[in-house]
Amino acid sequence: MNKNTISTMKPASFSEKFNLRNATSIGGANLLADYALDVLKLPEIFRDHLSLQKAPNAIYPLADSLTAYTLASAIGMERVFHLKSLENDPLLRAKTGWDKLPDATTFYVDIHRFTRETDVNSLRTVNKEILQRILPEKCILDIDATVETVYGNQEYAAVGYNPTKHGRKSYHPLMFFEGKSQAMVNAVLRGGSVSSSDEFTEAFQQTLAILPEQSRLDYVRVDAGFAGEEIYAQLEANTRKGYVAKIKRFSDLWHHAACFPWRRVEYTDLIVEVKSFLHQAKSWSRPRRIVMVRYHSQEASPIQGQLFQDWHTAAMVTNLDWAEEDIWRFYNQRCAQENYIKEMKRGFGMDRIPTQDFLANYAVLLLKGIAYNLVLSMKSEIATYRFSRMTAIRLRRELFQIPAVIVYHARRLILRLMETYRYQTDYLIMRQRLEALK
Repeated sequence: MNKNTISTMKPASFSEKFNLRNATSIGGANLLADYALDVLKLPEIFRDHLSLQKAPNAIYPLADSLTAYTLASAIGMERVFHLKSLENDPLLRAKTGWDKLPDATTFYVDIHRFTRETDVNSLRTVNKEILQRILPEKCILDIDATVETVYGNQEYAAVGYNPTKHGRKSYHPLMFFEGKSQAMVNAVLRGGSVSSSDEFTEAFQQTLAILPEQSRLDYVRVDAGFAGEEIYAQLEANTRKGYVAKIKRFSDLWHHAACFPWRRVEYTDLIVEVKSFLHQAKSWSRPRRIVMVRYHSQEASPIQGQLFQDWHTAAMVTNLDWAEEDIWRFYNQRCAQENYIKEMKRGFGMDRIPTQDFLANYAVLLLKGIAYNLVLSMKSEIATYRFSRMTAIRLRRELFQIPAVIVYHARRLILRLMETYRYQTDYLIMRQRLEALK
């Protein structure tokens, strides 16, 4: 552009006044609120399943307080003190009928009411009610552990495996997701010094109890951190069809593998070779099928005669009789679970630890899982294709955060949404689908 070009921009000058009444920055969250309150009836679910209650004269019954927190988490309030920004939101006040929403102090008091494991477990029954709307009839359970770094002296936090913050105290939650629906079936908060497989048996049996009656567990996929006779026996006894578990390269297995030839599988961009055989580790009660895969890109030139030179190699233990390459592809689909955990951390603040008390933190973890499933359930039942594929962060930006004003006209409330909103057609389709569910 010529430096001498004269700009035609003429910025307008405004005087500023804070006098716009009944305005909200989350007009699109009206869909979420209607889905949670009118379709799921979330306050009733909390009320029916919680094992503890507040005094009868409490301004905010515990079920209502937890509903407000779940909605706030779904809208994007990652930390408890973020509730302050929604406390006087006119849309949520109108939906709940309150003069104002519970403040952060009220919720801090409420989560500290979770002082017994039975109280925390009652949140799992709340989650089960939502899962009935999400889970398929035939389920694939993906199991993994993650790390939540803490910055204080939280109860049971300890120094352990922490790939990003070495030497920091942490929690080490165990996460259970359903592989097709992406739903969070269960979460178990643990101290930071445990290994991936610690407390597995109890957590796995607890997860089986959470599955709705219409959903059956067909398959389980786990990584190499979940190994050993006890775990494999659990998976064999409780899955209808089978499991695939990655296994580490212990020496006995690798020496045994050398006795079996590779079979090459044709791929466009990879050279892949597979083999399978029966193997019994010293701690196993019986032989189990091992599937091994090695691969490299077509451009690589491995040295012939050296078993693993220039190859990426993986081994899995399974009780499925599928072709080796199908076992490998099926296991690789488990990698999507890493995205589900990221979604819970980045979208719902799962790793934001709010208190010093372990059981209170445990309750918040499950509440954030309920919020995650709430959004997932809403997307699965009413979202158009455009919105069904969005992450929580993008969904909030594109759908929930629509400026709006509440007006009272002809004896009814009207939510006047931004006229220039670009996804009006999608919004109206979702409104029709939601009304059909009521």
